[in-house]
Amino acid sequence: MKKEHYRMVIAGMLLMLGLGIPINGMGVFTVPVTTALGFTVAQFSIVSSCLSLIGIVSIPVLSKSLMPKIGLRKTAFVGGITGIIGFIWMANSTTIWSFYLAASLIGLLLMVSTSMVAITMVNNWFVKKHGTVMGIIAASMGLSGVVVNAVIPSVVENSGFSAGYYLMAVFYGVAVLGGALLLRDKPEDLGAVAYGEEESTIKEPNAVMATNESEEVLSEGLTFAEAVRSPIFYFAAIAFISFVMVSTFTQQLQVFLVSTGINIVQVGAMMSVASVAMIISKIAMGSISDKLGAKTTYTGLAIIFTLAFVIFFSTSSPIILFVALLMYYMCAGTPNVLHQLITLDLFGKKDFTAIWGMLAVAANIGLAIGNPILGLLYDLTGTYQLTIIVCIALMIICLIFFFLANQTKKRA
Repeated sequence: MKKEHYRMVIAGMLLMLGLGIPINGMGVFTVPVTTALGFTVAQFSIVSSCLSLIGIVSIPVLSKSLMPKIGLRKTAFVGGITGIIGFIWMANSTTIWSFYLAASLIGLLLMVSTSMVAITMVNNWFVKKHGTVMGIIAASMGLSGVVVNAVIPSVVENSGFSAGYYLMAVFYGVAVLGGALLLRDKPEDLGAVAYGEEESTIKEPNAVMATNESEEVLSEGLTFAEAVRSPIFYFAAIAFISFVMVSTFTQQLQVFLVSTGINIVQVGAMMSVASVAMIISKIAMGSISDKLGAKTTYTGLAIIFTLAFVIFFSTSSPIILFVALLMYYMCAGTPNVLHQLITLDLFGKKDFTAIWGMLAVAANIGLAIGNPILGLLYDLTGTYQLTIIVCIALMIICLIFFFLANQTKKRA
C-alpha cells in the first residue's frame, strides 16, 4: 500500500474511535448525573436509547440524501460539529428533557458521519485487503472504551459531570474532525487508485476516467429499489437482527458469570483478557475474510458463537467457562466487521450505501431490543438458562436465513 492508503486507514480508525466515545462513555455518567440532579436511573437510561434510536430514523434518510449530496468528508465534518455541540449541551443540562434532546442531536449524525462514512470510504479505496482494512478500522472502536474508561471517571469524580462532558466533546471532536481532515472521498481526489487496481488507471484529481472499466465495476450489483424488492434483503435483515440481538448478551455476561459462582474479581480479570481478544479477533476476521470469503468466515464465526452458548448452558467450571468466554468475544464483534462485507457480496457496489443504510437500521433494531428482551427473560426466571436457550435459537435462525440469502443469490 502507498501512503495515501495508509492515510485512509488512519482516517477510518479515527472515525470509528469517535463512534465508540459516546457509545462506550455514556454509562460513566449514570451515577454522577442521577446523584447530582435527582433523576432516577431509569429516566437517565433513556439518554442512551435516544442516542441509538434516533439513528434508526436518520441512517436510511441521510445515507441516501446527505452523503451523496455533500460527500463523505463534509458529512464527517458536519457530524463532528453536531456531536461537539451535543456534548456541550449535556455539560450545561439540568433537566432530563435537555439530556434527551442533546443525546438525540449527537445520535442524529453519529452513525452516518462515522461508521457509514468509514465503510463507504473503504469500499472506494480498497479492492484488495478489503476485509483486513475493515477489521483494523472496526477494532479501533474498542480503543475508545480504553481511553474513556481510563480518563473520564476520574475527571467526573474530581471536577463534576459537566467537566466530563466537556472532555467528551474534546475527545469526540479530535477523533471525528481529525478523521475528516485526513479523509478523501475517492482515490482520484489524491491522484491515486484504489488499492488492488491496476496502476495504469491513475488519474489526476477530478480528471475524467480514462476507460469505462471502473464505471462498469461501480455499476455492478442491485439498485436500492431492486434490493428491497428481493427476498435476499429480508433474509439478510433477519440474519443480521438475530446475530446482533445475541451479541447484546455482552451486557449480561458479568452477572451471568457471577451467577455461576465465580468471584467478581476473577470475572473482571476474565472479561479484561477476553476484551483484548475481541480487538485482535476483529483484525483477524477481516484478514480471514480476504482469504476465505466473507460468507464462509461469517458462517464459521456464527457456529463458534452458538457453541459458546452451548458451553455456557452446560457447565459451571470456571476454566471451561473462560474458554467459552474467549469463543464468545472472538465472535461478538462479527457484526461490526462482516455485516457490511456480506452486504457488499450480496448486493454489489452499485447502491451499497443506501442498501447498507437500511440493513444497518435492522442491526440497530436488534441492538435496541436485544438487551431488554434478554434481561427480561432473566428477571422472569431468576436464571440465565432460558436466556441462553433463546440465544442459541436466535443463532440457529441467523444461520438458516443467512443460508437462504446465499442460496437465493445463487439462483438469481
